[in-house]
Formats: sequence, C-alpha cells, structure tokens
Amino acid sequence: MKKNKFIWLIFGFICYATTVNAQSGLTVEASQLYASFKFTDTQGSKLNSEYSGIFTGAYHVSYRFVSEGGFMLKAGAGMRKAGATMVYDEMNYSWNLQYADGQVGIGYILKSDNISPYLTVSGYYGYLLRGFQTINNEEFNIRESESINTSDYGIVINPGLQITISYEISVFFEFNYLMGLKNLEKDDSQKSKNYACGLTLGLAFSL
Repeated sequence: MKKNKFIWLIFGFICYATTVNAQSGLTVEASQLYASFKFTDTQGSKLNSEYSGIFTGAYHVSYRFVSEGGFMLKAGAGMRKAGATMVYDEMNYSWNLQYADGQVGIGYILKSDNISPYLTVSGYYGYLLRGFQTINNEEFNIRESESINTSDYGIVINPGLQITISYEISVFFEFNYLMGLKNLEKDDSQKSKNYACGLTLGLAFSL
C-alpha cells in the first residue's frame, strides 16, 4: 500500500513539474501562400509542372499550450484559399477554392528570453466553402456542380521564430509547407492534391 502511495506521489510530482511553469495562450495569425496542385493523370504520369501557382492567403486563431520543457500542443481553426492556373491547348484554366480549415499539431520550442526557434507539425482538415473554375472568360461553380470533393486533409509543417515583447505578448514568424493527402478529383483514376508554401506573421497572447 505504501509503495502504491509512493508511485502516485512521484507521478503527481512529475505532472506538477511539467505544468508549474507551463504557458497557455491564444494566437492570431495571417499567412501569404503560394498555392498549386500536384496532379497525376489516368496513365500515372505526374504533371505537376503543367500547373502554375497563385498567390493567396489564410488566417487562423489557435489555442497553444507550451510546457516548461518546450513541448507544444496547438489546435485552431480559420480560413484558407487554394487554387492554381494552367494553359492547355491555347486555353486558360484557373481554379479558385476557399476552405474552412481546422488544424491540430504538436511541436517543440527552444525557449529563451528573447528569440525562441520552434517547429510544429500539424494535421489539417479543410471543408470546401466556395469553388470556381474559369476557362478563358467563362466561370463554373464546381462546388455547386459537385465536380470536386468538398473535403481535404493533409499535413502542415511550420518552422518558426518567436520574439518575446512582454510576458503577455509575443510576435512570431513561420515558414509554411502544406501537403494535401486527399484526392480532390471525383474520378479516382486521376489525382489532384493541394499543396502550398508561404510565410506567416502572428501574435501570441498568454493566458
């Protein structure tokens, strides 16, 4: 019985030690992204170079927990735009997609008094709110016509730097790489997936 009490005492001490100086807070962030598609045709040939990217944006609000040891947990939601352009047989194609986006991830921050580098890896899920394809000057609502899958999911990798302004407020800069894992095509014989890279500027508020 005494042994069990001792084990629970050690376990409680470990939990206290990892949370006594832990920090939780909210982040608000805006991103500038270069987005495009990765496409594989019915023959299995990758035609990624046929697509040109577009500059677009995203914004998120997140809750972030950072332990004393630097372990990070992050969960948030926001909006993200995606798409691409292509010229084929002298015709201009473009796609304009808008997603409601949710992310959950883990990471590590090397804490210091001023500048703290960190890395987070998150899974994301996106739901298509609006989707348009333009062929030359004619626009088609591909969301309403159900010619594209409305769900998207994948991985986001974010290395960044956090700069402490005060105990309550920090500013951070991130590089973003988004890799979609969900096929956007209704026809499984061909595959198109979202990808994007970009930069994020954000504010972190301690609670």
